[in-house]
Amino acid sequence: MTPNFSSEKLVWKSEYNIGNMQLDNEHQKLFSLAKKALNTGDISDEERKKEKLKEVISELFEYVSSHFYNEQKFMQSIKYPELPRHKKLHQNMLSTLKELIEELNNLEIEEVESKLCDFIEEYFVRHIIMEDKKIHLWQVSLDELRKNFGWKNIYSVNNMKIDQEHKQLFDIAKEAFSTVDDENRTEKIKSILSDLYEYMKTHFKDEELYMQEVEYPFVEEHKELHKEIISQLNEFVKTAPTIDPELFEKELARMIDIALVQHIIQEDRKIITWQQSKTY
Repeated sequence: MTPNFSSEKLVWKSEYNIGNMQLDNEHQKLFSLAKKALNTGDISDEERKKEKLKEVISELFEYVSSHFYNEQKFMQSIKYPELPRHKKLHQNMLSTLKELIEELNNLEIEEVESKLCDFIEEYFVRHIIMEDKKIHLWQVSLDELRKNFGWKNIYSVNNMKIDQEHKQLFDIAKEAFSTVDDENRTEKIKSILSDLYEYMKTHFKDEELYMQEVEYPFVEEHKELHKEIISQLNEFVKTAPTIDPELFEKELARMIDIALVQHIIQEDRKIITWQQSKTY
């Protein structure tokens, strides 16, 4: 297996729950199947390993197909607004698995394992935590949203300074949730979001300096992502005070999801993973 991902890292955590028992159970089953696929590295005979991989990937494909169907039915039942986009993500992942099965006999074992790891990391790390969590966000009550919003250990990139700054960003954003019933709500929201905007710019500068120090090869691409997030947050800061209180909290959570959680898990972890790979 590739050094960046292994069955030991594929551990189900309660933070992955999206609040629907059937779908959460199916996600856990998918984790089990993925671990089974990643554990074929113990087989020494190349032909046997290839056959086992084909068998496990086919099983994973069948279960993923069934799970996606159930997930889409659920999204339809709650009138989830991003259902069409979510369906496309599902189609792309099924196509990836299908291609891997079809190409398996023509690929070297290392290529198969690498592609399988990429798929599992993309789906089980990114899709469940990021995309399926949005389904939960859509249907969750505001009281529950206020209660559960904040930093979680699964967001850690295992760098003390960067993690601390990420936590601070969450703390600033969380203040906005306490303003809903405040008579000076408009001014407080403007102040809090301005603080968030300024601190995020500071954090991004620190992160960019760190990337340069460690000679991260994708620093320019990462900088462009920072610019895009700052632009989106700037627009949100301008419009937020006029938004209906209930819609504001949903939009704030969505904005934090885009600006922080997705960026941390998808992009910031790549910096740390790349740096750690240099030490091996």
